Amino acid sequence: MWGIQIHRVIALFLALLVLTLSSGIGTAAEIVVQPGQSIQDAVNSSVSGDEIVISPGNYTENLRITTGDLIIRSASGNPEDTIVTANNQAEDVFYVEANNVTIRDLSINNAGNDRAGIYLIRSGNCTIGNNAFLNDALGIYLKNSNYNLILNNTAAEGRRAVSVERSNYNTISDNTVSNQRFGIYLFVSEGNIVSNNTVSISADHGIVLESCSNTSLENNIVSSNEDNGIHLVGSDNNNLTGNTADSNMVYGIHMIDSSGNNLTNNTAMNNSRGIFLLRSGESILSGNMVSNNGNGILLTSAGNSNFTENTISQNSISGISLLNSTNCNVSENILSNNTLGIDLAFSSNSTVLNNSIQDGGRGLNLQDSNYNTLLNNTALNNRYGAYLLRSGWNLLSNNTASESNDHGIVLENSSNYNDLTSNVASSNRAYGIYLTGSNNNNLSSNEVSGNNRGVYLMTSSGNTLLNNTVLNSGEYAVLLAYSSGNNISENEASNSNRGIHLSTSSDNTLSGNTIVSNGVSGIHVASTSNNNTVFNNYLNNNVNADVKQGSVGNVWNTTKTAGTSITGGSSIGGNFWGKPDGTGFSQTTADSDGDGIADGVFNISNSGYTDYLPLVAVSEQEQPITPVNITDSQTGTSTNESETPANESETSANETKTTIDRTETTINGTKTVTYENETTYENGIIINKTELL
Repeated sequence: MWGIQIHRVIALFLALLVLTLSSGIGTAAEIVVQPGQSIQDAVNSSVSGDEIVISPGNYTENLRITTGDLIIRSASGNPEDTIVTANNQAEDVFYVEANNVTIRDLSINNAGNDRAGIYLIRSGNCTIGNNAFLNDALGIYLKNSNYNLILNNTAAEGRRAVSVERSNYNTISDNTVSNQRFGIYLFVSEGNIVSNNTVSISADHGIVLESCSNTSLENNIVSSNEDNGIHLVGSDNNNLTGNTADSNMVYGIHMIDSSGNNLTNNTAMNNSRGIFLLRSGESILSGNMVSNNGNGILLTSAGNSNFTENTISQNSISGISLLNSTNCNVSENILSNNTLGIDLAFSSNSTVLNNSIQDGGRGLNLQDSNYNTLLNNTALNNRYGAYLLRSGWNLLSNNTASESNDHGIVLENSSNYNDLTSNVASSNRAYGIYLTGSNNNNLSSNEVSGNNRGVYLMTSSGNTLLNNTVLNSGEYAVLLAYSSGNNISENEASNSNRGIHLSTSSDNTLSGNTIVSNGVSGIHVASTSNNNTVFNNYLNNNVNADVKQGSVGNVWNTTKTAGTSITGGSSIGGNFWGKPDGTGFSQTTADSDGDGIADGVFNISNSGYTDYLPLVAVSEQEQPITPVNITDSQTGTSTNESETPANESETSANETKTTIDRTETTINGTKTVTYENETTYENGIIINKTELL
């Protein structure tokens, strides 16, 4: 009986104890600190759940917080009137090693070298908000601390406003940072969100990610920093979205050895250089606006990146540049007023697709770049539409290069084995397509119209011109100067001053071409053009062939061969010789055996050459073709069976062989040859932008 009563007493005591303890749970004390009192004493007397309210005033202390679930705030909510200054600059102002601590609405000043205004070590779920940091070496410093909030703070006059080291899944948002060495610096951390911050006037970089991954940089403004606005080094798989990098001294956004990053809808403007990726491949750049920088977007020594739907304008060096980079895709971008629009140098196996480039220097520029594909791009009103220098085995197809101040498409200085197919080069002030010193290229099915000169080959051999349409050229439809071994077949060269013009050009083949309505001559052969073969062409001009005396070995027909001729006959032999008024040799000479070959031979006036197998028209009646009215000092007269060539000087400034000036310089012990139309690169940066042709 006695034992039972003892057990009842013990049970009642335990119940009262539990009730007493439970009644205290959730009861938070508010501890008010007045000026002259110690904040640390209040912290020491607090328990989890308490709130320490600091009245306006000045406090000189270094605080150590190891109690969790604690709030420390100013009474006024105004950092300007509640100021905590380091008593010992060799220590942090606030040292926090606890979870769920909130520090807000305070001014925190004068943390010394390598010390922080607020230092979180091994702390989680803390909130640091609406504080002002002045003259702290480190404003807020997180180390091994996760899931914290750094919100709406200001920091000025320090080394790093926010420093995050080996700390993950923190949010750093709406902070204003200025006059630091680095604004916001994250090191060996992942999964953090850095958003809506304003970082300016840093001595080095604004926002830095070093060895970080899966970090989001969103809607930050980084401006007027002495080095880079946003700087990534050794940081992969991060997202940069909606950031603005403005007026930074070097780069707006800079990445080194950082791969797999996404840059979307960012703005980089008024920086020395806009966005630069060095050894940072497998990245996506989409929807960015890049303007008024030196380089707009530059990728160096990397690959497998995509540049899509960016708007790039008014960059003084280049819009989008790939330097020593491979396997990239540049598509659907809009570029305007850039010195170089899309620039590939020492780059290969990339695709440039569906871009619009206008009002710049060179729309598409390739230097020492091979095996690239350029498709469906539109280059309008640039100085040059497309320019290839020492670049081979590239495919240019379905591009438009028009209204250029100089040439539409240029291949220069050993740009060999390129394939130009179905491009439009029209209304260019100088040449539609211009090859100089470039061999073994294929030009097929291109439309070249309304240029001063249509297709011009200078010191270029072994090229094929097939099925191109060259119309309405001011001077020449097709001009060869110092060019040999080219095959010019099945083209139309019409409604120009001169059709096909051979100046000091030998061993070329002209066959299957339609050459009509040219004002001065259909085919011109200079006295220094030898051993050319001309057959199966359709000629209907007042002067079909202007052949200067002195040339040797030119042949005006091939061996009679069964096959459909250009006039529809059953045999291929010589050429069709027509006149706009219907009195040409091929229009008036009989073909008794019906093989499409005239019954006589055609002597080319004053040349000593004969077409032994001239063609005749197979159709019932041929309609006369009237040449365009082109003013020229040279005119031609004709008879039924002979032609009088126009008087024409053999020497022309436009046909003089030229040698490109070059200079040799030495950079870091390496000799560099620089041509007058060439850009020089060093360490991934364009260092010498020479005068464009």
